[in-house]
Amino acid sequence: MRKENKKTALTALKGKYFKVFLCPSVKLLECLMELATPFVVRYIIDDGIAKNDIDLTIKLSLVVFALAFLGFAFTMFGQYWAARVSADYSYDLRKDIYGHIAELSESDLNSYGKQKLLTLLSNDVFSMQNGVMIFMRFIFRPPFLLIGATILSFVIDWRSGLIFLAAVVFSAAIIGLIMLVSPKKYAAIQANLDEISLLSNDALQGARPIRAFNKQDYEMKKFGQSIDAYEKKNMGMAIYNSLLNPFTFFFVNLGMVLVVFLEYHFGVLDENSSLGFVSIGELVSLISYLTSSLAALMSVQRLIVSLNKAGASKKRIDDFFVYEPAIHNLKKYHKEDQDPSKAYISFQNVSLTYGKAGDKNAVSGLSFDIKEGSWVGLIGGTGSGKSTTISLLERLYEPTQGKIFYRGKPLDEYDLDDLRKEISLVSQKPSIFKGSIRSNLLLAKKDATEEELIHALKESLAFEYVSKYEDFLDHEVEEGGANLSGGQKQRLLIARAILKGGDLLILDDSTSALDYLSDQQVRRNISLIPGLTKIIISQRAGSLRDCDLILVYDKGRIIAQGKHEDLLKTCPVYQEIYDMQRKGA
Repeated sequence: MRKENKKTALTALKGKYFKVFLCPSVKLLECLMELATPFVVRYIIDDGIAKNDIDLTIKLSLVVFALAFLGFAFTMFGQYWAARVSADYSYDLRKDIYGHIAELSESDLNSYGKQKLLTLLSNDVFSMQNGVMIFMRFIFRPPFLLIGATILSFVIDWRSGLIFLAAVVFSAAIIGLIMLVSPKKYAAIQANLDEISLLSNDALQGARPIRAFNKQDYEMKKFGQSIDAYEKKNMGMAIYNSLLNPFTFFFVNLGMVLVVFLEYHFGVLDENSSLGFVSIGELVSLISYLTSSLAALMSVQRLIVSLNKAGASKKRIDDFFVYEPAIHNLKKYHKEDQDPSKAYISFQNVSLTYGKAGDKNAVSGLSFDIKEGSWVGLIGGTGSGKSTTISLLERLYEPTQGKIFYRGKPLDEYDLDDLRKEISLVSQKPSIFKGSIRSNLLLAKKDATEEELIHALKESLAFEYVSKYEDFLDHEVEEGGANLSGGQKQRLLIARAILKGGDLLILDDSTSALDYLSDQQVRRNISLIPGLTKIIISQRAGSLRDCDLILVYDKGRIIAQGKHEDLLKTCPVYQEIYDMQRKGA
């Protein structure tokens, strides 16, 4: 979904505009030093060395030294300022992008592309940072240097100035041609990077099934094709940009050759010749200005390449900022607004379509009420809509039809921050972060005491294995909990949910890796928490037998609801699940 959004990739520059243009201003002072130096050298050669005036030569040499020192000082200040401001800008831009990501719903993230977001946060932000830095360093310096050198060449001799001007004009024409074509090519390259990121992520996450099905060669071929396409586009752009150097070198050096040739042809070596139109000192100055112009044109090349990359990245970032979150936090109702006469949670004919309107519903016609403090179980086949129900309750998605009520108030008008604080979720997919046992637990409650951490670990039975580590709570956890077993991950996540507290605990098939006895003990510990409403999704009918309400799902619909004993009598699907599991046991 798109919206009118005033935030753009350049919004993060607000408050930095003075600094952004201070650096180019300092660069102008550097240019003045650079332009003045050859002019002074001219007099050293013609009036000092040629006339054997030692005093004048020393004085003017000191002036050149002073100009060089000031130029160095201005250069260092400008370089530092450009690097500092661009780094601050990239920091703020990443915060803006990350903040907008946090506002998007799960459907928004899936629609936009999660791998594309990673490219935005890394490659595109870096391109913008580099673009700002190069802009600050080169936006004024090259044109000022070129214009100044051209004017001074005319001051020295108008005929040399014409040669100088022609070399600059032809080089500028080549640069302008490159500028017209580059932006589209860079946009295509960035899109290719998104594809590479997506394939890389799929390969990393699916490493085990890829090996299990012996599909390494297939995945390598697919990845290789994407890399080849990226390389082809990059090489095409590199070849195109490489035309800048030869042509600018050619025109500027041709100008040097013409000036030297004409001087030699008209007798510059004969200081009394009337045909010679510049002196030795003036010739040295002209060559210095042509060399400076060549360096300025190279800077223009860097500026163009960086700004073209930044322009392509800016468009992608701007397009991201116009995505409006599908879920808005109206903050109309809070916990204290609860209507005790109504159900704690109520689904009324709720349906959800993940795709566009008209696609098949993921869930259809969900209707049920949950009392506060009760224990509710959800059971059904894979893909029957159990986890989708939880996602709707957490407002990760908005229903396409029907209404959900929480604490007697419309869920879409309830304060979203309060809702997330009141719900403790243990998701189907373990979300464990690189760090330590302690750092993963403190995500739930950052100011928790060690006693609280230990209590939560004991309630989830995670204390059994955590206590065996020599470093205890500070034991290292690898990315994704790679050094923990499935059951250890689930118990750690349950401990984190218990530590968070809240009024509603949701266990989304989060005891599947535990043995039956551990599963039973964890559920018993949770049931003793006073005032807690509990929702458990499980494939084990035996795990739900003590629930106050069981919802039986099939093909996106609730086909039966009631207590364990009632469902055994009235629901064939539930009875079949229970009988199969009992016989298997």
